[in-house]
Amino acid sequence: METYGFDKLSVRKLTTALEPDTTAKIHILEGKQKEGGPTAFDLTGLSKEAVKVFAGNVEYYLSKKGTGSVAANFGLLDVPVEVEQEILGLIKMAEGIDGFGDETDPPYMAAVAEAEDLYGEPVAFAMVAGSFNRDGFSLATKNDEDFTPEAGEYVYNAISRKITIGENDKTVKVLRAFGTAAVAQLKTAVLGGAVTPPSGGGQ
Repeated sequence: METYGFDKLSVRKLTTALEPDTTAKIHILEGKQKEGGPTAFDLTGLSKEAVKVFAGNVEYYLSKKGTGSVAANFGLLDVPVEVEQEILGLIKMAEGIDGFGDETDPPYMAAVAEAEDLYGEPVAFAMVAGSFNRDGFSLATKNDEDFTPEAGEYVYNAISRKITIGENDKTVKVLRAFGTAAVAQLKTAVLGGAVTPPSGGGQ
């Protein structure tokens, strides 16, 4: 199956038990001004490298079950500072000041990338648990050419999580959905429902 476009990325923090943190907001990057948007998504490691086992001078067994090291490379443009601080686990020093250091600790996040197939039907890929990182930033001088902003590069390293959809309860790293209803069902299973106030707290 081939896909077309990349119109929306939804991310939400998970608890230490790898369940959706329903006290945390679902951040949606979909190209709205000053709210950021996705430009590229490259998912790798879905197939495990097959290993041949020999016996009696012949290829006796092929070890191929499972996945490889699953990761996703994202191009994200103009990510809001507060979203970037959360997904990268940055150290908040003061209003308008954050840092990278020994206490930088990216939280577990779930992420759903949405696109379409060649016939306009919704398609989604969900990374059910993992964390984001960004290796660096760069600056460049202004020149007499028209300014064209470039997307930042973010890497998501995936781990396994048990997901329940209908009667199926499976441990997976990535889910894929086709069609409007299936995409909505996947997003609820992976990201959870609406925000709820912390226990004992107010709005």
